[in-house]
Amino acid sequence: MSDSSKVRRDSETSAFSLVELLVVIALVVLVVSMVIPALGRARDQANVVVCRANLRSLTLACLAYASEHDSVLPTGATVNNPHADLIDALGAGNYVDIRETYYCPSETRPELRCSEQNFKAGNISYFYYSFTERPTDRHLSNFLRKTVRWPRILKDTMPADTWVASDSWFSNAPTAHQYYKKAVNYVTLGATAEMVKESPRGEFR
Repeated sequence: MSDSSKVRRDSETSAFSLVELLVVIALVVLVVSMVIPALGRARDQANVVVCRANLRSLTLACLAYASEHDSVLPTGATVNNPHADLIDALGAGNYVDIRETYYCPSETRPELRCSEQNFKAGNISYFYYSFTERPTDRHLSNFLRKTVRWPRILKDTMPADTWVASDSWFSNAPTAHQYYKKAVNYVTLGATAEMVKESPRGEFR
């Protein structure tokens, strides 16, 4: 075999190997592009379950508090932060002893995430619907600021479908659960935690 023929064969072998390598790389990129979104959705679905469990635990704690305080659930100033009164009321009676109960694991906004600083300031992930003052935060939905009646003092004798707490939701801003359009988890006095996947105001009670 001539040297030129050997060089040509080696060149063809190398070229074929390069094509194989490019095909493998393309396949890996394709698989990764499919797997990463699936993992993200799976993680968010798991967080949705944890979030609902947190809201339910929070409501059960509020109901336990109400059973010892003339049927009245803890009452805060407004629907949104700070919720120091709620934390103090539930903490004083040892109704809630886990900080993470107050936080949605899907929440990414620094001021609403679980941290020692936020907890001490009374800033939690959730809206709490037993309050004494009209909400004035301009970032809140007009529905919350102008339609929901206040003071809204929750009692355990009220209808079971009355909202106690929910994920935070603001006008023209994404909600915590990124894979669900406008979705928020909420919990009722009946300790039923569910998700509304469109406008929360349509389900609010």
